[in-house]
Amino acid sequence: MDSVGGARIAVDQFGVVPVDSIEDQLRELRRERDALRRENRVLKIAVAELERVSERDTLTPLFNRRYFLTAIHQRLARFARHAETAAVVFIDVNQLKFINDSFGHAAGDFALMEVARRLAASIRSTDVAARIGGDEFGLILDQSSEAGARTQVTRLCEVLSAAPAIYDNHEIGLSACFGVAMLQTDMTESDILAEADRDMYRCKQGQDGPRFHR
Repeated sequence: MDSVGGARIAVDQFGVVPVDSIEDQLRELRRERDALRRENRVLKIAVAELERVSERDTLTPLFNRRYFLTAIHQRLARFARHAETAAVVFIDVNQLKFINDSFGHAAGDFALMEVARRLAASIRSTDVAARIGGDEFGLILDQSSEAGARTQVTRLCEVLSAAPAIYDNHEIGLSACFGVAMLQTDMTESDILAEADRDMYRCKQGQDGPRFHR
């Protein structure tokens, strides 16, 4: 390596290359590399957020119908391979139209969010809670028997009705009808959900009078 006019040069069989120019190029490449790494991190965060949004309900913090059906499909596969039982619970919130008509749609949304909060707080971390329709929710209770699932349903009824939701100084009584279906071979996720829906309808037919609102 020699110097000419104060500039460092490198000499090889291809000729003279200014060393300062090479170092400038290396610095530029490092800057581009660091910029690409930052962009890659941002893209990973964006993809993770898109995946989260695609699985979550738009109103409540629960999963959505799409994720719920996928989760049932996964449980059916486990049941077929390892006989791991699970109960699917269909939940229909009572009197949402009455709440909307009496106190406004914002009150109805508030009631749904409160139902979602109480359901999520009452199940295990391995279970799944989702909002699968306007006033419909679903649960997957992993490794549960039918008797165990119905005991849980009784407890959830009590959790919902234990205290009213307070919205704009109004007490809104919360209640719901529940239906239970167990995983079965040769049934799809839609079949299981439909069976739980039918069981819920039987609950609704035998339900007592409306809950108290004021």
